Amino acid sequence: MDEVKNENESDGFSGWRAGIHTSIAGSLEQAAEKAHLLGCNTFQIFSSSPRTWKAREPTAREIAALGDLRQRYHLFPLAVHANYLINMASPDKVLRKRSLEAFRGEVRRAAAIGAEYLIFHPGSSRNASAEEGMRHMAASLREAVRDERLGALSILLENTCGQGSTLGGSFSQLQDMLALLDGLPVGCCLDTAHCFQAGMDLSSPEGLESMVGSLEQTVGLDRVHVVHTNDSRTPLGSRHDRHEHIGQGGIGLDGFRRIVNHPALREKAFILETPLEAPGDDARNLEVIRSLRSRNGSSGAQQAFPERSVPARAWRGRAGTPGRKVNR
Repeated sequence: MDEVKNENESDGFSGWRAGIHTSIAGSLEQAAEKAHLLGCNTFQIFSSSPRTWKAREPTAREIAALGDLRQRYHLFPLAVHANYLINMASPDKVLRKRSLEAFRGEVRRAAAIGAEYLIFHPGSSRNASAEEGMRHMAASLREAVRDERLGALSILLENTCGQGSTLGGSFSQLQDMLALLDGLPVGCCLDTAHCFQAGMDLSSPEGLESMVGSLEQTVGLDRVHVVHTNDSRTPLGSRHDRHEHIGQGGIGLDGFRRIVNHPALREKAFILETPLEAPGDDARNLEVIRSLRSRNGSSGAQQAFPERSVPARAWRGRAGTPGRKVNR
């Protein structure tokens, strides 16, 4: 098969990985083709439907085809996002066992398709303490990966907005959970919208430096492998998770310009999970984030959403309320 050179490797940005979450509707191959058509050199998928317990296992043919396309298009790394229903931190033994089995399936599928990362939300402790929830999560995860062949797969805990009893709303909690998982191939995924919603002001230079410093002192920057690159539709410290188009939310264009060029972050894999509300939204968001990247950290990026061809309510959610997260 002829090798296709990725655009990102010819424009001087071969060290920067930038991509988006693509849909597996149809097949794994179509997700990779879509990522390539959008100019990505990294991407994220669900391995099965994210909102049902019953998962479809990929066939050997699908796995081989995905591997061939990733090699051809230089799509590395591949991140798999785990099912949203999984809550291994739950005090409910029935839910916890079901979550454990579902996560084991996620691990098995991610390893089978050759993904580098499996990203998951730590879960909610509900009416139990955060400490108890973290212990439940860690014990369940250890059981889920026991006897599984992980290969090159690493498991990444994602920071959250800290809503209610949800775990992962602070870097110190992520640090504690990593300690409970010592000895396993684990790390972290940093979500920019979640940081902002948890009270970290990534729209300002001082806020970004404070976040990076806190991250280094707790989790450690070397353990952050993926940056979920999303703007926020809800205010700073809202603890309410709603993603926004890049530059259209609370973090803003200047905030993202500093993020993608920050020396501590610029070599991470940046993967967008921005809303898909109108045709071309994925391409436009990628265009914006690429325009902010520069070799010297200073770029005069232009707004990629100067005119909206859809009603304002389509950008802000039903009846003017904050937009929802979109399943891909």
